[in-house]
Amino acid sequence: MHVYLYTEGNFCFVIHPILSSSRVPAIAVIAIVVSLALLGTGELTPRTASAETSRALAITNQSVEIDYGEKISISATIDVGYSAKEIGNVRALFRPHGGSTIWSYSYPKYSLASPDGIEVLIEFDILTGPGSYYPPGAEFDIQIEVTDLVGTTSSIISPDSIEYLDPANDWERVTGDGYTVIYYGIDRARVEELVATVDHRIPTLEATLGVTDPPNFKAIVFPSIQAATPSFPPVSQTATDQFLFAGFAQPEYRLFVQGQMNSTTFTHELAHLYSHEAISSSFTGVPSWLGEGLSRFLESGSSESSNDRLRSSVRPDELLSLNHMQTIPGQRSDVFIFYPQAGAFVGYLVEEYSHAAMADFLEQMNKGRSLEDAFELIYDKPFYEVENDWRALFNADPLPIPSATVEPGEIDGEQLPNTPVPLIDYEASAAASTGQRLDSTSTVTPSSLPTVTPENPQVFIPGDFEENNDPDWLVAGLIIGLSVVTGLWLFTSRRRMPKRKT
Repeated sequence: MHVYLYTEGNFCFVIHPILSSSRVPAIAVIAIVVSLALLGTGELTPRTASAETSRALAITNQSVEIDYGEKISISATIDVGYSAKEIGNVRALFRPHGGSTIWSYSYPKYSLASPDGIEVLIEFDILTGPGSYYPPGAEFDIQIEVTDLVGTTSSIISPDSIEYLDPANDWERVTGDGYTVIYYGIDRARVEELVATVDHRIPTLEATLGVTDPPNFKAIVFPSIQAATPSFPPVSQTATDQFLFAGFAQPEYRLFVQGQMNSTTFTHELAHLYSHEAISSSFTGVPSWLGEGLSRFLESGSSESSNDRLRSSVRPDELLSLNHMQTIPGQRSDVFIFYPQAGAFVGYLVEEYSHAAMADFLEQMNKGRSLEDAFELIYDKPFYEVENDWRALFNADPLPIPSATVEPGEIDGEQLPNTPVPLIDYEASAAASTGQRLDSTSTVTPSSLPTVTPENPQVFIPGDFEENNDPDWLVAGLIIGLSVVTGLWLFTSRRRMPKRKT
């Protein structure tokens, strides 16, 4: 028995022997093969334009106007290298810098710079208001695609990225060890002092999280929480009116925004960015007790402050189960327990088993292991057993062995990287709950702690596929016609065949 191999372009077809027998003539076989080959010319055709067919573009002028909180308006003059009258369409693409950001696009307005010239003026907006939120400090790459009347597409990326900051403020910069502080309205000497303090903590962050070559992060620091709140992700009107948050870490953009000028909160938010880099490939998600616990512990590199707070203000029977600390709790009283308990437990792991063990634990999660599997592999004990060892230090009763069922509070790891991490001033919240007066820069914790995922415009990844919105009716007609002919022939030939004797 023979099997025939037929190749058409990038497609390979195997013709079964029954189709090559005397019962099916060559014309039917050819019809089937041609139909399959034509099906290979569908709409999602990979881009095949070579360097020889594309044209060189040049940006001769670019101007940017920022309407902060609303939009970024961009105007660019493009030298297309041929008569601008031959342009079929223009597409503008933009992407914010970050570890997991994506390209978005729009079809902008464009006009001829001169009737007989080779330049075209393109104008488009990047929306930054409600529904299209981007944090201050986000930096955008711009790409322009020009398609001529014969379908040849050429593109160019602007050499000048666009940084989204309120132009009404006089922003200054101070560079630290792997990060840049962008600020206004604060004495420079205070910022430099903060940078010197934080720089001393960077080696501890790297050793604990296993991130030794991080990208350059940004810290956008406002002079007060009141000044920072309008630039936070849209959460609720109550949160905005009452200044409930002190800041947000946004790992997707590798930056954080805060309205408190102190090294503790600064290191806390910076640790969130480091943690995200350590587990950016994890599909299992990172529970809040681990993320917040790492940041809490790394504020000082010691669990002492968290332990002291637990012993002074939390009874042993009030300690939470880590299995129910997958997310930050909504009850105000639980928040007061959550942060110090997370910091104390993570501190226990680091101080009892070493910084390197924590880095290895995060590495295993980043490779796709579940938290429980990664934990037992690195610490050589089940997770619940280590948790009970820690609880014994605070005279708390051991927890029962957990079942294999998934807890209701388990989070979706695929959504976590794009979720801003709120910086909660739970110290001020504790003072508020006891009736103490708060100063003008304090925040309080809301009864519910929502998180917000910024919404992006329509997504397009350039270079993957050509668009083909119009169906190829000729190809469709040929396929249908050949299929009908083949079907009729097979039907009539079978009717003429003698019946088998049973």
